[in-house]
Amino acid sequence: MKSNVKELEPGKVRIECEVETKDWKAAQEKAFRKLAAKVVVPGFRAGKAPEAMLRARVDSSRIINAAIDEILGPTYGKAIADNKLRPMYQPTVDITKLSDNDLSVAYEVVLVPEVTLGEYKGLHAEKKKAEVKDEDVSAAIAKRLEGNADLVVVEREAKMGDTVTIDFEGFIDDKPFEGGKADNYVLELGSHSFVPGFEEGLVGAKTGEQRDVKITFPEQYVAELAGKDATFKVEVHEIKEKVIPTLSDEAVKDLGLADVETVEALNEYERKNLLAQKEDQVNRDYYTDLVRQIIDASKVTIAPAIIDAEVKQQEENTRKQVESNGLTFQQYLEITGQTEEKLRESIRGGAEANLKSYLVMEELCIKEKLLVSDAELDFEISKLADQYKMKPEEVKKALGNLEGYRDNLRQKKLQDFILANNN
Repeated sequence: MKSNVKELEPGKVRIECEVETKDWKAAQEKAFRKLAAKVVVPGFRAGKAPEAMLRARVDSSRIINAAIDEILGPTYGKAIADNKLRPMYQPTVDITKLSDNDLSVAYEVVLVPEVTLGEYKGLHAEKKKAEVKDEDVSAAIAKRLEGNADLVVVEREAKMGDTVTIDFEGFIDDKPFEGGKADNYVLELGSHSFVPGFEEGLVGAKTGEQRDVKITFPEQYVAELAGKDATFKVEVHEIKEKVIPTLSDEAVKDLGLADVETVEALNEYERKNLLAQKEDQVNRDYYTDLVRQIIDASKVTIAPAIIDAEVKQQEENTRKQVESNGLTFQQYLEITGQTEEKLRESIRGGAEANLKSYLVMEELCIKEKLLVSDAELDFEISKLADQYKMKPEEVKKALGNLEGYRDNLRQKKLQDFILANNN
């Protein structure tokens, strides 16, 4: 069989195959025998009549179609092997020449992305020094105290930072609109969790007061509300003030942190935590920089069809996520100020970068044999079993997706390798 490979675009080829006459004839004969075996001629058992009688009863087009089905698979397999190609998906097929004696077929094939690794050893990346400033510690303590604040009912006008319990109903042109009503709604003023202007409109309100709050919906909002003026009729049931504890040893004890019972101990505790976080971030940034250099130095040929498939999958995932949150996809586009085309462009850029990153790291794992064998997986599971006083089978059940855990172990191997082989 003769085959000729032509590149259609990066990562996609057309294989033109000319099937040998003897092979094409053999496929037709095999197809005829299969079809004839089911033909019943009066006076003969199925398929046992003289060949001439059987051929008279088997449509030649059925023989040709069956023969094509018979020969396409082996022809494709041989063409792939002869030309040392790695297909990503099933090919599209085009019959370019067809007669009793001749068959030519063309396969359009999307190839597995080709990866050529660049340098991945002896690279250099700057590693910053982790530092914690006094103001960082003070901010962390303030945030922790705020998280331990009490909400106390007050009899005064509401102000930013207060939490109010309200009933409200929204109207546009004196008509209520869908989704614009709620009872006993708890809202922190200044949280920006409501449409702009609504929370500000409740500043100065008192318990038991009814007031109208006028707002204008943003232009980037669901189509039926975008840019429209609305009036919310609001009744205030309760106002609560956030009372943040004053920093003291007693307040520190109330935080419930193990072995932290004084202001001094809390300062040290927060400083230690912040330093660990910053060191972790520094290490992540350092590793990310090395990985970026490895990816940038590598060449990856990805067929557009593969990127198209990834974009389609991500777009579908976005649709499902949006709809699970109670919005239509069109509403999501309106709120985010996007069109479907802009969204796809955004997804495409990220998809291509992510695919390249994944493929380069996969190739590096294969080249350096950074894989996790079944024996290694079982060993790590047994370590977990010892740690948590469980049986290995219980650990496997708890982990659920063992291949996901295997991948985590492999990523750890990859990270250790990169860090060990670069400065």
